Amino acid sequence: MWWSNGWLGTLLAAGLVMALAACGFQPLYMKESPDSGVAVDLTRIRVLNVQTAVPEFDRLGQILHGMLVQRLNPDGTRSETIYRLETDLYVRRERTGIQITEEATRARLTISARFTLIAPGKGGTLYSGTEQSVNSYNIVDSQFATLSAENDAARRAIREISEAIRLRLGLYFQRQGNA
Repeated sequence: MWWSNGWLGTLLAAGLVMALAACGFQPLYMKESPDSGVAVDLTRIRVLNVQTAVPEFDRLGQILHGMLVQRLNPDGTRSETIYRLETDLYVRRERTGIQITEEATRARLTISARFTLIAPGKGGTLYSGTEQSVNSYNIVDSQFATLSAENDAARRAIREISEAIRLRLGLYFQRQGNA
């Protein structure tokens, strides 16, 4: 294309970079100094065990716990714990595709997580919210294939929820830093 080769493309790219810098754009997880920034605030969160309403889904709570720990502190650096994150997980399964024989061919898995950021020394609850993900899967004659499809849908939902929680906590800390 006309902008991909030559001096015009370079000029366009340089102008875009300067425009982004002028509007105050900065990455959410950027570390400005070794002891400041949203990324450092996220490493100061201790993720408590995820509570599930039904014991059948305890494993999903463990998976969510592990993903939150990994996403909030990807380097695994040890830092002083200032905050706690409490999370409750709710799972609902619905059969959606019903044949004339009343046999289900499709299912929808809805997973929601209610989370609360707590600072014990700063007056309790700082931030709370709810995240939800809906995934569906096929129900087939093979129980193993159906179970595998359900597990895959659950892992996708948990991954989406953990990313959304990290993003919302990052935005919370960024707003607190700008206030």
